[in-house]
Amino acid sequence: MGYRRIFLFFVFLLCFTTAKVFAQTPSCSVASKFYSKDSINITTFGASTVHGIGGFSFQPYLKQNFEYCYPGKVVTVSNYGISGQTTSEGLARFADAIAGKTGFVCILMGVNDALNLVTPVLATPQQANKAIAAAQTNIEAMIKMCLDNNLVPIIGTVQFIVPNGNKALITANSYIKRINAGYIKLVEKYKGKAYLADINAALGYDAKLFQGDGIHPNDKGYKVISYVWFDAINEAIENKLLLIGLDQNFPNPASTKTTIGFSLSQSANVNIQMYSILGVLVKTVANEFYNSGYHQIDVPLGDVKPGIYLYVMHIAGRELTKKMIVVR
Repeated sequence: MGYRRIFLFFVFLLCFTTAKVFAQTPSCSVASKFYSKDSINITTFGASTVHGIGGFSFQPYLKQNFEYCYPGKVVTVSNYGISGQTTSEGLARFADAIAGKTGFVCILMGVNDALNLVTPVLATPQQANKAIAAAQTNIEAMIKMCLDNNLVPIIGTVQFIVPNGNKALITANSYIKRINAGYIKLVEKYKGKAYLADINAALGYDAKLFQGDGIHPNDKGYKVISYVWFDAINEAIENKLLLIGLDQNFPNPASTKTTIGFSLSQSANVNIQMYSILGVLVKTVANEFYNSGYHQIDVPLGDVKPGIYLYVMHIAGRELTKKMIVVR
């Protein structure tokens, strides 16, 4: 009986540990299925949150996320964070940081710009307006430098400070809110070229995600940040870097309907047709223009007899084929 209890305990422990591991794995994007390059290169740039504080950082988690979802790809994540810097100080070293780089640049700066407006003395409204405008100008300059060097900029919104009733920090958060609003407008201005990682929305004022200073994330907070960067980079990959690809329909086997997904590296006319196993055309699934990125089409099957079928995507002189099973 004792051995049985020990065995059940270890089974429980194994299940609990396995569940915990799987709970921490990222949800993989469709980008991972069709990504054409053999490597993913990410440059992280900013101040102390990027540099890492208290032995915590998001870069190892970000690297693990990509290695999990993009098996076989070489993943590099470099760290160009320097604690205490403003966006102006960051801009002065930005060209050197991205020199010779490829891939994505994750930019997170602005907390120190806001803090400088409340310490050691409170800035005037005119001084605050000037500094906030300068932060936006500096980030836009970084975006332009990325684009000039064929890099994809990912702009992170700045996390709020947990104020704990401190009036100066409450004021700093009002400046952070304005800085972030400027960053969001910049990404919209460069839509399709620059992307947003809304770190502020993910962290909020949740003290459980911050270290004791209320400024820097703790280990859990850095994990959250890694997922935000991961999602934003995947969005960029889906929009800009995917191969032409045809996904397996789901569910398969299907009964009354199924979904077919496909990826485009650039805008094109897409023709998808469904054939019987004998090569007889059953129906045209799609025949229209789609923009670059990943798309899904719901296909009704109520008029299709049970059996094995092929669906073929015709695009730019190429044909991609998958098998589908219809059951009742």
